Amino acid sequence: MSTDLQNPTAFRRQLRYLLADRSSPEAAALFQLLLKYVHRRVHNVSRVCGNALTDTQQEEIASEVLLQLMQGALARFRGESMAELYAFARTIADRSAWRAIRRTERERNLLQGQGAEIVEGWNAHVERPDNAFELVPDSPLSETDQRYLRDLLEAGSKAELARKAGVSRAAVTQRVQRIRARVADLAPVERMAHEVWMRQAARDALDQQDAWGEPN
Repeated sequence: MSTDLQNPTAFRRQLRYLLADRSSPEAAALFQLLLKYVHRRVHNVSRVCGNALTDTQQEEIASEVLLQLMQGALARFRGESMAELYAFARTIADRSAWRAIRRTERERNLLQGQGAEIVEGWNAHVERPDNAFELVPDSPLSETDQRYLRDLLEAGSKAELARKAGVSRAAVTQRVQRIRARVADLAPVERMAHEVWMRQAARDALDQQDAWGEPN
């Protein structure tokens, strides 16, 4: 075992005591300080990037960072002062904020850029589903239609799907039009469900791109 671990500083000993009893008032006060600091850092990163994150996203990221700190990151901290602890938390907060911003940009590009024709336009006449409905993102379409739409999202465009499938773009367009017709025949609630499913499928396509190491 290293000397650093055998002889922790007074500051780190105190931090360990707090982590050992997270329900204590002292631990709660520390976590509250870290949460406020992390939230401020996330807000600053978002502002620098043109307010790229909503207030809700900022709160979620700050909470996730605090959870990381509580569930193991603080136990690995090797600093000797509160200033160093803030710097430690700042590094995690900044990285988490940048990752969220990059992901948001990729989703926006997919939903509004080249992939807009894929995701948007399915239910333009239907009101947006509320947050409660987003909890159940299932599509009422057949498994075959769902698989085809996933392939289209992963391809990124009708032309690319046609190339990969070895068919004409007209064939892909006709298939998409048939699926859209089936969506149009759905009940309003089912169309809402399909819209939620489409957006989740778009996020899944982005995750798969990241898993394969494709450029962000």
